[in-house]
Amino acid sequence: MQSEYLRAAQRGSAAAFESLMGEYEKKIYGLCLRMMGNVHDGEDAAQEAMIRIWQKIGQCRDVQALSTWIYRVTASACTDAIRKRAKKSASSLEIMREDGFDPADSAPTPEQAAQDAERSEALTRAIAKVPPEMRSVFLLRDVHALSVEQTAKALGITQGTVKSRLFRARERIARAMRESGTMDGYERQEEKRRQPDAV
Repeated sequence: MQSEYLRAAQRGSAAAFESLMGEYEKKIYGLCLRMMGNVHDGEDAAQEAMIRIWQKIGQCRDVQALSTWIYRVTASACTDAIRKRAKKSASSLEIMREDGFDPADSAPTPEQAAQDAERSEALTRAIAKVPPEMRSVFLLRDVHALSVEQTAKALGITQGTVKSRLFRARERIARAMRESGTMDGYERQEEKRRQPDAV
């Protein structure tokens, strides 16, 4: 079915494009929010990414490569947006809660909720401080669970570069979490997320 939607979208069908993108919209939005560091810029980047995907959909030759191609276009849109705002002072970060950072096993107590919010805010700040080229690798690999190979293809870099940037990004984020006093919860989440992990 996706192959049919892809072919129809490449012929200019907006309805097919909408159907094709249904399962990716949340992932695109989440990636943009984390890369940009705040809701406003994240929404703008996500909108720009969707426009680029629509305009360039003809470049995706194989539906099997669609997911990786979408991540590449989205990461590129975010990187361009980050460069454009490089000279502007960073705006205040919105606390972002998306899959992977908040425990969902049971309803948290008010104290746990406060700790979770503090950890989430600290993590959002830590990720935002990582240079864009490392941040995109961390988000695709650790947050969106792409493989090393998929991350490399999405960003147009080698697998070795993915591993190197990921290692440095994890180090910087872990250091920032230690400094904020929220490292324990972060380590538990990272351990769970990375099993099994090639890096």
